[in-house]
Amino acid sequence: MAERPSDTRRSKRPAASARSRKQAPPAPRYRHGFSSGVFGLPSNARVVDWVVLNNSTTDQTLRVTLYQADFNARKAPVDPPGPMTITLEPGVTSGRAYSVGANAELHVGRYYELVIEVDDPRLLPTVQVWDTGGATVIPGTLIPPGAFVEL
Repeated sequence: MAERPSDTRRSKRPAASARSRKQAPPAPRYRHGFSSGVFGLPSNARVVDWVVLNNSTTDQTLRVTLYQADFNARKAPVDPPGPMTITLEPGVTSGRAYSVGANAELHVGRYYELVIEVDDPRLLPTVQVWDTGGATVIPGTLIPPGAFVEL
């Protein structure tokens, strides 16, 4: 069986411009952004827990980002997981708990900020800091939905 010779011809078409090349789709845009403001972790913190309640009447998609905010440095998403995109049915909650400690995701003595991006402001975020893995909230550390500031 004879092998076909490889085709060495080149296209005469000019290379595509940077504008016409396929680019990654842009990140979704949301109508509202809400920030917890910067919060610190007390020495007895063991868990930072955030939760969001979809208090609207329709399914809602939101993006949640926990940032580390050190002095004299740009805030940066806690990695992993970085920004998280979640879809919630009406009346449903979701969230995530982060461990705090020397070898954990978060560290005592550092500052953090939770930002949620939503289309419907009836998504209600909350942040709590626990002193154990058993969900005992440290008094004074609750950041309720009404304390979040619109960006």
